Amino acid sequence: MDRRFALAFTDPEEIDFLGYRLPPFCLRHRVRLHAINSPFVEAAEYTTGHMLAAIKTCAGLPIDDVTGKDKALLYVWAKDEVKLANDCMAFRTYMLESHWPKFWDTGKLEQRVSGMPWILNLVANLISNGVPEERAWTMPECQAIWLSTTFSGLKGVEVNLLTTEDEEAMAAFTTSQG
Repeated sequence: MDRRFALAFTDPEEIDFLGYRLPPFCLRHRVRLHAINSPFVEAAEYTTGHMLAAIKTCAGLPIDDVTGKDKALLYVWAKDEVKLANDCMAFRTYMLESHWPKFWDTGKLEQRVSGMPWILNLVANLISNGVPEERAWTMPECQAIWLSTTFSGLKGVEVNLLTTEDEEAMAAFTTSQG
């Protein structure tokens, strides 16, 4: 069984992240991070403000209400770039993108002409397959992507997944070839 699949469906739970309660990262969080131009979803430099905004966004807290706890974190990150970098990496781990399915590189880039954001297409696919709208937006993102990919495959879309077993076999072959 694909390890990424198994990890995605070993239900992620709410976590304590630097004193904030964060539910599993979901598509709603991703949209909200896009709305604030977060470097966790867009190409930008990570800053102390971006880090705090991402945490508070995923915790469902207003980002413009800076508390004493927030000020303490901002102070620590401003004084310790390594701590900021480590916390940014930990937040990326919280997003569970490593649990998404991987696809074989076919060498061709498929152009989408609909203009619809991929997140909305994914949610619409889940809803059209019977997932309630609220659940589609709030289920762990890695699960939503696996389910939508599966639903697409069932509808006849060509889905070429690169499984963890495929990767292990390729690595073993490469090693054996010296």
